[in-house]
Amino acid sequence: MSPIKNTGRLLAHSAIVAALLLPTMLYAADQITLRYAVWDRNQLPAEQEIAKRFEKENPNVKIAIELTPSAQYFVKLDSAAAGGVAPDIFWINMPYFVQYAKNGIIQPLTPYITGSSVQLNNIVASSVKAYQYDGQQMAIPRDVDSIAVWYNKKLFDQAGVSYPTNDWSWDDLKSKATALKTGLKSSAFPLVMDLSIDGQDSYMNLLFQNGNHIVPKDGQPTDIANDKSIWVYQQLQSMMKDGLMPSAQQMSEVKTENIFQSNRAAMVYAGSWLAAPFASNPLINDHIGVVMMPKIERQSGVAHSLAFAMSANSAHKQEAWKYIEFMSSEASQTELAKAVIPANKLAAKAWAAAITKVDVTPYIETLNVTEAYPTAGTNTPKWQNMWIASLKKIFMGAEAKPEMDKSVKKIERVMEQ
Repeated sequence: MSPIKNTGRLLAHSAIVAALLLPTMLYAADQITLRYAVWDRNQLPAEQEIAKRFEKENPNVKIAIELTPSAQYFVKLDSAAAGGVAPDIFWINMPYFVQYAKNGIIQPLTPYITGSSVQLNNIVASSVKAYQYDGQQMAIPRDVDSIAVWYNKKLFDQAGVSYPTNDWSWDDLKSKATALKTGLKSSAFPLVMDLSIDGQDSYMNLLFQNGNHIVPKDGQPTDIANDKSIWVYQQLQSMMKDGLMPSAQQMSEVKTENIFQSNRAAMVYAGSWLAAPFASNPLINDHIGVVMMPKIERQSGVAHSLAFAMSANSAHKQEAWKYIEFMSSEASQTELAKAVIPANKLAAKAWAAAITKVDVTPYIETLNVTEAYPTAGTNTPKWQNMWIASLKKIFMGAEAKPEMDKSVKKIERVMEQ
């Protein structure tokens, strides 16, 4: 074979190879990576499965999930946002939302929602409203928590007390707690609530049920020190004093869920995040049930949720929105139902169906009457900590009205910042 012919063959071969490589080179050049920040390792498998499905449909996009423990999450996110390098998509919660929205860290999503597959009316209403700011939908609710009351049938039977039902009242709860105290003869607590933290699974619900709003509303100041609120604090003080609940000191030394799971509490207020652990615990799951919280003035409660937010500085906003839209679909939300109650009401039923040992639908039903976790101003954690400090004194025995009168003005000023 002549050198000239050989050279021609080599050139032809090179041209073919180049032609074959060209789509791959263009694909590599066009591929982008979306950074997505989360904080819950337990939900990582569901997130990875959703990302895998999206990448299969969108081979030019890689989803890089960045897991940061919750204790460090907002510290890291604050630093990244200040440096202009926030993840393209990140989880936001209600206490931090206004701060991020007001400071221009979050990209408004209303223009993207228009004409998209995201139907806000299919999402829990209180959560949708909670993530609105300055007339814009700033984030799409991802999942939602609600609160319900669990009861131990063996302890009720032992005390000869009838089980609670979804239509019960606060007076019914107190009556049952009193009868349980007599029947159980101090072998277990009639009722347990966690009063040591922010009140999401305890006193906040009672305040909402008694007609309060907690945060300033309709031009009116906070109502955490009005007569209806004082009544709630005094009710809890009285129940602790009468032995219907553990003392604040006792509750500071042990977790609520541990007391219930060791058959030492007849009733417990608990968040939906404890539904699966309770229902899967063989020590209790054959003799427990759950009902909606009792009504006081109205039936209500706290619903907190996380949401998908887009960074205002993202270089890939169209792709980021495409992924938020994908994560908000019923199919993706149903995948999340393996771990949490999805914010999508159609998919939320899958969460209840996945918990087979106990009927946990009261958590879903409660979402129809809940209010969003209370936030106000740009520093909810600050005023919340001030309020918690005052309530800690009250639950330890201080008179409710003088203590709240002393602190409410300071709390109100932070709420208005």
